[in-house]
Amino acid sequence: MSIKQFPGGIITQNPTAPTTAAAKGIWTLAQASDFVKQGIWPRSPGAPTIGTATAGVNSATVTYTAPSDLGTGAVTFTATSSPSGITGTGASPITVSGLTGGTAYTFTVTASTPGGTGPASAASNSATPLAIGDAYQGGFLAGQISTVTPNVASFNLVVGPIASAVSNKKWKTSNTTTAGTTSDIDGPTNSTNMNNASHPAAEFCEAVNTGGYTDWYMPAKNELEVCYYNLKPGAGGNVTNSGINANAIPPRASNYTAGNPTQTSATAFQTGGAEAFIVNYYWSSTENNANSAWFQDFLSGGQYAFANFKTYSYSVRAIRRVAV
Repeated sequence: MSIKQFPGGIITQNPTAPTTAAAKGIWTLAQASDFVKQGIWPRSPGAPTIGTATAGVNSATVTYTAPSDLGTGAVTFTATSSPSGITGTGASPITVSGLTGGTAYTFTVTASTPGGTGPASAASNSATPLAIGDAYQGGFLAGQISTVTPNVASFNLVVGPIASAVSNKKWKTSNTTTAGTTSDIDGPTNSTNMNNASHPAAEFCEAVNTGGYTDWYMPAKNELEVCYYNLKPGAGGNVTNSGINANAIPPRASNYTAGNPTQTSATAFQTGGAEAFIVNYYWSSTENNANSAWFQDFLSGGQYAFANFKTYSYSVRAIRRVAV
């Protein structure tokens, strides 16, 4: 007697009838064929139609159209990179993470059901992910932020070059409140509302014209934190009372540990590098109250808002946003 195992049952030359209509039991070939016609027997789907691959930060998103034949049972769609065979799953667009910045990738998409995995789509266009610290859009890539949906990138952040986008300025010339500057994430609005001589740091950032762009601004608190997390210059430990950032990509729900974040892998931004953040305090554009504003220590990551410090001169570095 020859026996062959199939999803849902066994086909044999000496059968008994299936026990249920859910494709269980021992089947003849004729019975199996009948159940296939009814759509009961699990079968693999057809090939998806590939769409577009779009590079992200050490990642890419891949669009596709589902095949007309979805087989039977629940369907899972998987995008696979070439080279490296790195995968991501989900509805279109699929995000494939863990890619290497500067490497060109193409992607195929497959659909799978309990009956198996169908044929792959055609290969996508080539997409080359960015890496933190890469030259990008007039400056250098610092990371991504979300301003609408958590964990969905809204903007790439671009740090301006030291030669033209860094200065040492007061947050304000007096320790008084400034309307429209309390956002933790909306640096452009905070900065615009301080674009005057009473706010030297923001006025400097708003005037930056470099790399062919004029839309530079003073970063908000959570934007500046992304710069520290991804471009930390030194190898020393972090304070553990700062670091929560719901706008970061991915969002961080807990504070730093002594060893996380680590020193950036972007050589130019490491201590002594040509573009490294000076190891001291940097102003954000986020006001805390009438006589204090937030700044970040790029030595250990602490975020502070000391009373009556608005009139102190700290470093400020202009950034800009690029919509994802």
